Amino acid sequence: MRFRFPHKHMVITFLLLLLFVFIAGCACGPRKEILPGTFIIEGDALESKVYFTLEEIQSMEEGLIEADYFSLNSYGTKEYFHFKGIWLGYLLQEKVSLKDHASEVTFIAEDDYTVKLTLADILKEDYIDEQNPEIKHKVILAWEEDGREYDPQKGNPFQLVIGQREPGDVNKPYWVRNIRTIRID
Repeated sequence: MRFRFPHKHMVITFLLLLLFVFIAGCACGPRKEILPGTFIIEGDALESKVYFTLEEIQSMEEGLIEADYFSLNSYGTKEYFHFKGIWLGYLLQEKVSLKDHASEVTFIAEDDYTVKLTLADILKEDYIDEQNPEIKHKVILAWEEDGREYDPQKGNPFQLVIGQREPGDVNKPYWVRNIRTIRID
């Protein structure tokens, strides 16, 4: 039995296909890996992407908030949690260059759980606690819950926390854990 070399056209086609796959892989350009303890703010309504580390967020004393937040989930469970974090309104107004058309803010967790809010929702400073009407809350990005910092080895240590809009408002599903991306469009 004699070995036959494949047709010249098949070899050329294979090499061209291999070259195309290689070029397509390189054309994406280098991606910046988001390390544990870091999140990115990106989107069409920003001048440029911004990365923040846990240490950077913790050092922004002007925007720090520590408070008890009331939660109501879809099963009717009511609970309080003590959080420490950064007011998102401060972060977006002072540390990020927003374009005039910024209107929608999307929070994306490591597991792709996603919550969309308006920019007005994020900047609002009077979310309530239905059990204590005197309390007014801001939307925060927390790194500590009930006196314990989130562990970056168990997931990105950032959680969206938002109060209630009105009594009976089910707010716990908005509490996105392990945020890796905040997208503003």
